[in-house]
Amino acid sequence: MSPLEDSHSRRQFIGALAKVSGALPLLVTRGSAAAPSLQRIGFLIRAGYPQLVDAFSGELARLGHTDGETIVIEKRFSQPDLSDLPAQAAELVRSDVALILAASLSQALAVRRAAPDMPMVIATCAGMVSNGFAKTVDHPGGNTTGIDELPPGVTAKRLSLLKVAAPDVSRIGLLSTSEGIGGYETQLADAQGAAPRLGLSVKPYPAGSRGEIEQALAAMVKDNMQGLVNFQGGLSLFHRGFIIDFVAAHRMPSIFQATLFAEAGGLMAWAPDLGGQYREAARYVDKILRGAKPGDLPVQYPARYYLTINAATARGLGLALPPALLAQADRVLA
Repeated sequence: MSPLEDSHSRRQFIGALAKVSGALPLLVTRGSAAAPSLQRIGFLIRAGYPQLVDAFSGELARLGHTDGETIVIEKRFSQPDLSDLPAQAAELVRSDVALILAASLSQALAVRRAAPDMPMVIATCAGMVSNGFAKTVDHPGGNTTGIDELPPGVTAKRLSLLKVAAPDVSRIGLLSTSEGIGGYETQLADAQGAAPRLGLSVKPYPAGSRGEIEQALAAMVKDNMQGLVNFQGGLSLFHRGFIIDFVAAHRMPSIFQATLFAEAGGLMAWAPDLGGQYREAARYVDKILRGAKPGDLPVQYPARYYLTINAATARGLGLALPPALLAQADRVLA
């Protein structure tokens, strides 16, 4: 090879090496770049309701937000007595979530205490306005929105349904485990307003713990209450087995705020679809993840309430349920 050819080959080699060397930083950067972080949302709920967790995450997936693929759902399950709820809320707030789904008023209050500015959706709340989560139903205006489970007249409706099912009952105990502000007062005023026209007298029995529920029910028996209307409240929902057994033992016709009570042996429930509320909560979350502000999303009442009657419980109480009432029922459990 001539010196000229050797020099030309050397220049080609050096030029090729320079091109490869120049590309190496780019190749390394592309190969080692971290995957983009997924949006994180929090989910705070009392343990024991897997069907509601599935309803929420399933609807989110249908909307394009799959846990572990497009988003991360940080779930926290508080103990049944909620003793660890403040710690769970604080931990969730520290986990770098963009917003939190609070299952109910209990969880929402805990989140607000831990981080007042945290964006939040509440799946079911007794009093969005009265508890300060929304300025108005149509225009919440803050960092929270969700579903308010207390539309006007819902407690009066429960009272009237119980009277139709058990016409001989005239003294009704009102069991309330509602938390926060306004839920108890709203339901009590609703019941007191409807009672006279129904030929009923009513008396409230508030309770804030399992022990207080036991005391309230014992006081109803002592006061010769003949029936029971259960107000909205997560505490009574969790202890539904004990409440149902108690009223059955004392032959007290009762109506409840969740279908789960009738399915567990309670006489009647006039209730929204809880799973539907969690799916609606997922639709709120979807809008917020896409850029909407919680305060711009109107609070909703449950789209519909469903009447569930446990016919076996009615027979055990010696009640002959009117055909018109049975025809009105969405479900009759044999």
